[in-house]
Amino acid sequence: MTEREMLDELLAATGAGRRRLRIAGACGVLASLSAVALLGLSGWFLTAAGLAGLAGVAAVQAFNYLIPSAAIRLLAILRTVGRYGERLLGHQAALEGMADLRTRLFSRRAAIDTRKDARDPRAASAILLDDIAALEDIVIRRPAVVAGVAGGVVSVALVALAGWGAALFQAVALFLLPMAIWKMAERFTAMPSADVADRLIAMRATFTDYAAARSEIAAYGLTPRVMKQLEPTFRGYEVAKARLLKGEAITAAALVLYAAVVVAGVLLLAKGAAPLLATALLASAAGTEAVAGFSRNAMRKSGIEKSLERLAMLSQAPDTVHAFASDQAVAEPIEIDGHRIEPGERVAITGISGSGKTRLLEALAGLRLPVRPLTLNGVPVESVDADHLRRQFALMPQDPMLLMGSIADNLRIAAPALDEGAMHAALEIACLDERVAAAPQGLNTWLEPDGGILSGGERKRLALARALLAGRPWLLLDEPTEGLDAETEKRLVANLVQWLDRTEAGLIVVSHRPFPLTMAERELSL
Repeated sequence: MTEREMLDELLAATGAGRRRLRIAGACGVLASLSAVALLGLSGWFLTAAGLAGLAGVAAVQAFNYLIPSAAIRLLAILRTVGRYGERLLGHQAALEGMADLRTRLFSRRAAIDTRKDARDPRAASAILLDDIAALEDIVIRRPAVVAGVAGGVVSVALVALAGWGAALFQAVALFLLPMAIWKMAERFTAMPSADVADRLIAMRATFTDYAAARSEIAAYGLTPRVMKQLEPTFRGYEVAKARLLKGEAITAAALVLYAAVVVAGVLLLAKGAAPLLATALLASAAGTEAVAGFSRNAMRKSGIEKSLERLAMLSQAPDTVHAFASDQAVAEPIEIDGHRIEPGERVAITGISGSGKTRLLEALAGLRLPVRPLTLNGVPVESVDADHLRRQFALMPQDPMLLMGSIADNLRIAAPALDEGAMHAALEIACLDERVAAAPQGLNTWLEPDGGILSGGERKRLALARALLAGRPWLLLDEPTEGLDAETEKRLVANLVQWLDRTEAGLIVVSHRPFPLTMAERELSL
């Protein structure tokens, strides 16, 4: 698939953006035509005016400078308007017209089965952001290609005023210029461009990992050690960037030399009066510059192509399957190491630290591949569709993640249409209702990803309330009372038992504290 085909495919769903892009292209053509014509006309006007001045007062008085001056002013205005329109509409196409595309890509990224994607989600998100930035950049600069061609055509027409030989030379030179640019880019900037893109992605992924551990880094005074570990990453990126800049400088210098050769060739082949020669020379230079305007695409071709390839693959991935169907999923039996657990049963998973208890719960929830025999309704869990697992299991993880948003936003992850009554009821079961009621804005209190005003135990209970609101046939609890005092733990366990009795949901609980294990009817030791 070519770059153009990939880009067209990615922009297929952005109708408004593509319309703006076409208008931006028209504005670019107007700006390019005006710029070349302006330079050519200025050359003719200045030369003709100079010759008239040399010829004497009579020639000066006979020289009509009003019409050329007005035309120059008009072309300057058209160039400015065209350039402004191209930039404005091009950025609108990227920022507004691609909104649906961004949503679609992030939706597909979120829908990828984490059991089949070994990349860290934070690193994958950083890569996706870089790829979308590359796509936005190429969308913004896409009208420059059409504008460059239009500028080249009008430059040939103006050079033709000084003879068809010069015009033919100009046309051949402009025809060969893109091929020369691609060859030079392939020689001097292709590998450095790809290297810079790869190293930037690696650097952002590393930053994301360290940012997640920023509290521990600060608490243990590890900043100097972390900076020392990051130094090779910085150095590698800087070296790659220097190689790219060197390649771009060589390419830019070669383009200047190429333009000088083209202008010199036109000068040798041009015929006619001095004003026409000036028009031909300046138009030749302007046309060469216009055609070379999209050389930046070529100089970063490899990096852009990699981004487009990744985005095209992601665009073809399955979209998020709606996990909030109105019908209640039918509970299915589980089998762990040959031990069958019937729907509605309550089982405690015990074992020493490192025996795989958390891994087991995450495998049931569809987050990771299992490391021991594990089936759902007789089918190995690794073969079960991730969405099917999500409809069966609601997980309260040991280390829950929260969205940047309100408490209500975090609860509505379970079901978007939740009303406040259901949220308050779930918070009451999780022994968090009084804390939320005392918060500055109640359910609308804003939380950062690290929980904001909530403590570690409160974040876990918010995640528990979210799992309860999901209404799944099975509830998976990983250390549900960790960080709680004995009285709160007792109330929480009692509330959960009542909820399980009422809903008849099954329970798989993991806990190193003994009291939560009393919710279970039997125990499985790993």
